[in-house]
Amino acid sequence: MKYKALIAAVLVTAATVLAPISGADASDGSYSMNVSVNLGGERKAISPYIYGINQYGNQNSYDQVTATAIRQGGNRMTAYNWETNASNAGSDWKNSSDNNLSNSERPADCVQVLSKEAAKNNINYKMTTLQMAGYVSADKNGSVSASEAAPSDRWNKVEFRKSGALSMDPDLTDGTVYMDEYINYIVNTLGNSQSATGIQGYSLDNEPALWHHTHSLIHPEEVSMKELHEKSIELASIVKEIDPGAEVFGPALYGYTAYDHLADDDASEWGQIQSQNGYNWYIDYYLDTMKQAEEECGTRLLDVLDIHYYSESARVGTEDRLQSVRTLYEEGFVENSWIGQWCQQNLPLLPTVQESIDKYYPGTKLAISEYNFGGGDEISGTIAQAEALGCYADAGVYFATMWGNDCPYIYSGINLYTNYDGKGGCFGDTLVDTQTDDVSLASSYSAINGTDDSVVTTMLTNKSMTEAQDTVITFSNTDTEYRAAAVYAVCNGSSDIQLLDVIDDVKDNQVTVTLPALSAAMIVTTDDASDFEGLTPGQDQDPQQREVIFEDIASMTNADGEIVIPIDDAENLEEIEFTANVSSSAGSSWATVGCALSINAADENGEVFWTSKTFNMTLGNDVQNSVRFDGTFTKDEEDINAVISDGKVIVQRWWEASEKLDNGETDNVSCNYTKIRVLYKETSQMAYAVGDINMDGSITIADAVLLQKFLLTGVGITQDQFSYADCTCDTKLNAMDLARLRNILLG
Repeated sequence: MKYKALIAAVLVTAATVLAPISGADASDGSYSMNVSVNLGGERKAISPYIYGINQYGNQNSYDQVTATAIRQGGNRMTAYNWETNASNAGSDWKNSSDNNLSNSERPADCVQVLSKEAAKNNINYKMTTLQMAGYVSADKNGSVSASEAAPSDRWNKVEFRKSGALSMDPDLTDGTVYMDEYINYIVNTLGNSQSATGIQGYSLDNEPALWHHTHSLIHPEEVSMKELHEKSIELASIVKEIDPGAEVFGPALYGYTAYDHLADDDASEWGQIQSQNGYNWYIDYYLDTMKQAEEECGTRLLDVLDIHYYSESARVGTEDRLQSVRTLYEEGFVENSWIGQWCQQNLPLLPTVQESIDKYYPGTKLAISEYNFGGGDEISGTIAQAEALGCYADAGVYFATMWGNDCPYIYSGINLYTNYDGKGGCFGDTLVDTQTDDVSLASSYSAINGTDDSVVTTMLTNKSMTEAQDTVITFSNTDTEYRAAAVYAVCNGSSDIQLLDVIDDVKDNQVTVTLPALSAAMIVTTDDASDFEGLTPGQDQDPQQREVIFEDIASMTNADGEIVIPIDDAENLEEIEFTANVSSSAGSSWATVGCALSINAADENGEVFWTSKTFNMTLGNDVQNSVRFDGTFTKDEEDINAVISDGKVIVQRWWEASEKLDNGETDNVSCNYTKIRVLYKETSQMAYAVGDINMDGSITIADAVLLQKFLLTGVGITQDQFSYADCTCDTKLNAMDLARLRNILLG
């Protein structure tokens, strides 16, 4: 009787306070939006290489994001020693020279790993970084002190050209590394840029305008424009001599200030150059001098102008992030940052950059090899990422690689373009003219494949934080009659791409779509309604998962303080997620614990070997990190197919660091795990019944409570739970669904 009374109380409460709520959106209302797709208007080819990522920190993310290009760059590469794979962190981490990039002793291991990772993940374009700052790490012995600044035995000198024959067995005793020998080694080991395993692009180092800050021990002075250009021209010439088909990227400018005057903040060098030549900003000078160098040597030395872009307004917060991409393309838009306040003369940014290219070095391509609009853990990140990729396509960007790791919402923004259905469905390769009523509320880009407009892919965002968007997409100037559309979306509350709707009655070439507040969607419109037969809205496009949660961590801890995690289905293990409280006894402002999973694995021949997967936990309460599994493990420096052999993995603590420890003080950095979540692929998908809202295999009062919470607050039910909550099967959630659920519970 108490059970039935509780159900009755839940139903009475909901029925008396709620009005019907449409779909899965619990906003206060909706607004209208028109999207016009003019298939007879201007068309632009889209570079396939704008959907890229940076390699650093993303080695465990390939199964989360479908990328088409990859860059091996960042601060670590400036002092990378290709002969030994030592590198230096610079100001990012105690000027540490170590094995962060590779434990291997084979030459150029990093670039060989890049090639293998790209091949394994079907990434065709690979770009690596060459060293120009003057010195690279000579050892892997840890922090380098100020007294050991270059030149010292902690560093090897960088020379661009070697006198004598280039060797495939570099001399480790001569105190020098040679760039021509490095490029030659790459070509002879992996093939040239035209081969599948070779390197297609070479970057002329990384963010030189910051060398005096990031790598002050090897380049303490601000880089001058003269130094950078002389080095760029010489190193680019060497690339073209050894691998003529490779593309040269430069100068990898870190942000707007570098676009304007490189590192010359007092204009002692730049003021004279600018006044004598009438340049608008430093980018003009760089392009002009590289063009002059080509005319002198008869070979194009700069193929791709490379800039980095980290949105200043996106740092302010969610609302500003939702509008931040407009700085790149919209005339008159003023973002909420110092860029918006002081730099309007060069905004919108991408058209201004293109003007410089067209004026000073026509035919040069454009790359944004580092960028991030933030929001990796929230839906605004998906929306900004989706708009940015559309903007890149429209602006003719050739190459773009997002910087960041563990950014599920940003990855989903990329996947909307490259794998929206989990089966390789992707945005078209030819952009067509698309407009919305108001880009502050909704951005939209559409594409077809080649000249075939039988299928149109349309990216659409809803930037409203409170209102659903009722959108009418109109296709004009085409002889094609569209019959159906599928809506794949990322919505607030989950980074997963969901099949939001299937529309099988498209008429008059108009598609009507409702997007929940804060969402981004890829809408696929076709002239063949059978294209979407068998698709069920509300389903997650990723395979179903089974999770096992451990919270009694003490009982899993052995006598050595290691945590032993049982693995009951090694072949289908996908991810282990860790939640912990990390603290510093000395009150450090930052602290990190380096952890690893110790694993015994068996290869395809049944041979057992030891391996590991590393992860870090940083200062804070309820901090999270995860390790993903894709069926491969490292054995003898090679990634091979293998499986956990003994039904367990062991969590070990390998190192710790903190502000106080870095200063030579005493500090106890503790890492207390509170929850471990193990995820497996579900080998046989469970068929859930209407009413089983939490999808646990049974219909109980917990489902009624979950539905009531959603009706009262608008949260608690995900897109894939929606169809099981819709007990009246009318695509709406209201008190009638709660009443129907009562009848199910009471039999």
